[in-house]
Amino acid sequence: MADGKRDSFFVQHLYDLAERARRYGSPVFTDFMTTKELSLFLNHKKFFRDVRVATWGGHEDCDHKMGGFFPADYDVAPDLCVFPIQCLCVEAVNVKFAKEISHRDYLGAILNLGIERSMIGDIRISNHTAYVFCNEEFVPFLINGLILVRRTSVRCRIVENLEEIPAQEYEIRECSVASLRLDNIVAAMIHSARGKAAELISQGNVLADYEERTSNSYRCKDNTPITIKGYGKYKLFVKEEQTRKGKQKITIYKYK
Repeated sequence: MADGKRDSFFVQHLYDLAERARRYGSPVFTDFMTTKELSLFLNHKKFFRDVRVATWGGHEDCDHKMGGFFPADYDVAPDLCVFPIQCLCVEAVNVKFAKEISHRDYLGAILNLGIERSMIGDIRISNHTAYVFCNEEFVPFLINGLILVRRTSVRCRIVENLEEIPAQEYEIRECSVASLRLDNIVAAMIHSARGKAAELISQGNVLADYEERTSNSYRCKDNTPITIKGYGKYKLFVKEEQTRKGKQKITIYKYK
């Protein structure tokens, strides 16, 4: 299915969910959204009639989120616990013999159980432990079925206290760019020439601040989240000072 048609179907799905929440007076939720879907959700939220909307991924700094539609008089809890999301702790049975396990390994093991990607949110890794945010409907299935990840025996348990969940980890790098144009920023993030960055941008492979950007001259701002298809997710921080040659100093956070 072409991207444009897929986007149109998703937007229509959002309006259907909003209408369902309005008509029946109860909350309705999307699955976990991709970055592009989140962009579409945010761009259309002001047009959803007579409903309140919110997004939540299970933790304050989650990247993958569900969208929620609520009747206009519904009191959404401050911690958004009404969303059907739970966090599972996936830990090695014997840490001494555990292999180094990546985000891809955990996700692959889960998808191999037959679970759709849209049912799984962020996977946060700390040492030999992963914290998996998922649709609560699949929690019993994962607890019973996820027993092996990359030839390492694992066990799952529900995380009852969100304070247990570690903060998102990043690879942090400081550098400088000629300007805050998007092509300069993307080139710095993926260690490439501006030509390669411009190609990715023109092909629609770059989202900045949750929106697809196809202009090389788009000016990035401080604290901008940027997703580059095939390379990962980043966050840009702009420093106040410049180099002696007049270049702008920036800090790049790459999600692990």
